[in-house]
Amino acid sequence: MHQRKNTTLIQSLLLATLLSNILIVSACSAESSNAPVLSNQSTPAETYDLGLAYYEGNSVPEDDNKAFELFEKAANQGYAPAKHYLGIMYYEGLGVDQHYQKAFEWVKQAANQGDSDAQFDLGVMYHEGIAVKQDDFKKFEWFQKSANQGDSDAQYRIGIMYYEGSGVEQNYQKAMEWYVLAADNGSFDAQNNIGNLYENGYGVPQSYTEALEWYTKAAAQGLDLAQLNIGGLYENGYGVPQDYDEAFEWYKKAADQGNQEASNRIGRLVMNGKIDDTGITIYSTQETGLTLGDIENSLNN
Repeated sequence: MHQRKNTTLIQSLLLATLLSNILIVSACSAESSNAPVLSNQSTPAETYDLGLAYYEGNSVPEDDNKAFELFEKAANQGYAPAKHYLGIMYYEGLGVDQHYQKAFEWVKQAANQGDSDAQFDLGVMYHEGIAVKQDDFKKFEWFQKSANQGDSDAQYRIGIMYYEGSGVEQNYQKAMEWYVLAADNGSFDAQNNIGNLYENGYGVPQSYTEALEWYTKAAAQGLDLAQLNIGGLYENGYGVPQDYDEAFEWYKKAADQGNQEASNRIGRLVMNGKIDDTGITIYSTQETGLTLGDIENSLNN
C-alpha cells in the first residue's frame, strides 16, 4: 500500500493556501483549540486536503482520528482520493479499528473512479490476497490501469510480472519496456532491474557496461541491491578490471544497510585472502560485528 509522509513541496504550498482560507477558531473563544476548521462552503477536495494534513502531520499536529473523520466526510461526498485514503486508514487501523474488507471496498471504489494510487493499491491487495482471493490476473489488470496513468510503482510491478511470468506470459523484452518507463519516472528499483537484464542478457544483448551504468544510477540513490551488484561486477571483473578492493567498498556500502549477502561476500573475500582483513568490520543484519571466526564458521556450515 502507498504509505504516509510523502507530501511534496507543491502539496505543502497548496496546503498552506488552503489553511490560509480556512476559518481559524479564535483563541478567545470558550471552545478555542487554535486548530483549523472547515467553513460551510468547503469543497470535498479541501476537506480531503485538511484530512491529509492531519494524516501526515503537515502544518498541523498529526491526528489519525481527525484525519479519518475528514476523509470519511469527503469520501461520502464522492471524492475518490478521500475514498482511497479512507481505505488506507481501515487497512492500517489508523483512527479506526483495522478492517481489511472495508479497506478493500473503499479502495476499489476509488480505483473504479480512476484514482491511480488506489488502482495500484488494489493490485497490491489482489497480490497479497487481502480481503479478496489472490488473483494474478486481477493484480495485473489494476497495476496496468495505474501504470497507464504514469504510476512508477505500478510500472515497476508490471515489469516484475513480465520478468517472472506471473499472471502473464514471461517476456523479458516487455519487462525491460516497463522497467524503463518506471526508471524514467524515478524508480531506482527499476534501474537496478534494468542493470540485471543487461548483466544476464535477458531480452537484450548482454552488456556489462550498460549493467554498470544502470546499477550506478540506482546505487547513487542508496539502493543496497545495486551496490551489491556493482560489487559483484568488480569482484568478477565483468566489464571492469577485476578489483577486490573496489568490490569490498561496494559490498560494505550494502552491508552497512543490513544486506546480509554483502556481508557474506565480504567474508568470502577475507577468508580467500583477496583483501587485507586488518581493521575490517563486517556487518550482519543485526548490526553486530562479525569476527573472522564467525565468518569461517558460516562458510564451513
